[in-house]
Amino acid sequence: MYKLNEEKMFFDVADGQAIAINYVTGIYYGSSSLGSWVLDKVVNGGKVEDILANIQSLPNCPENMKEELDNFISQLKEKEIIIESEESTDAGKDAISEEALSDGFVLNLEEFDEVQDLILADPVHDVDVEQGWPVFKEEE
Repeated sequence: MYKLNEEKMFFDVADGQAIAINYVTGIYYGSSSLGSWVLDKVVNGGKVEDILANIQSLPNCPENMKEELDNFISQLKEKEIIIESEESTDAGKDAISEEALSDGFVLNLEEFDEVQDLILADPVHDVDVEQGWPVFKEEE
């Protein structure tokens, strides 16, 4: 079982699309529709076996889905999006929506760094305990 690596990552799903942001490196990740569904189930404690069984129960599921899922999970671990966990839930047993299959049975993880500078900008340093945030420079 796995969970979100909360020490480095922010995660959300909007309109069926998952996004994971590494706030240490400034890199963010997106995925295919099915990948987004899988990622959501994994970070919410779903067992990989349950997720696989759920996908394999669908008509026209490719025979190599176990290998595809294993590769996808390996990518998530390699990018430190997820980490090992002892806790599990039944999230992997949730029904797959039609939206999750809009790309077919594709499991991919895309990496983006074009807003890395913005993500790494640290406005906390502009906070003054007495004045709050932001502290504006005095005009000379």
